[in-house]
Amino acid sequence: MKTLKTTLPMLGSTVPVLDTKAGATEMERGSSWMAKRERVAKRYNYMCAACGLLWLPWRDEIDHIVPREQGGSNDESNLQPLHKTPCHADKTRREAQARARGSAGR
Repeated sequence: MKTLKTTLPMLGSTVPVLDTKAGATEMERGSSWMAKRERVAKRYNYMCAACGLLWLPWRDEIDHIVPREQGGSNDESNLQPLHKTPCHADKTRREAQARARGSAGR
């Protein structure tokens, strides 16, 4: 498994990235996902990783720091709590813009 350096000090120095085809990481569901969400939120003290304000589990989302489509794993070190809007929406928009710039240069 490869790793990427992260800028988030809480997560340590690396985030796992799978050596498989991009998008191969399946979406986790059910009680195991709900337990993982809880552990991730607790690790961040129920604060949004982007803005630092209170994160609410019934309203907000858990984000893959390295997106699954880019080989990001479901490992807890690759997950962070984000507000659905604007924090997660803004991150998703920035990632889409970066992908568009990358494909425009090919």
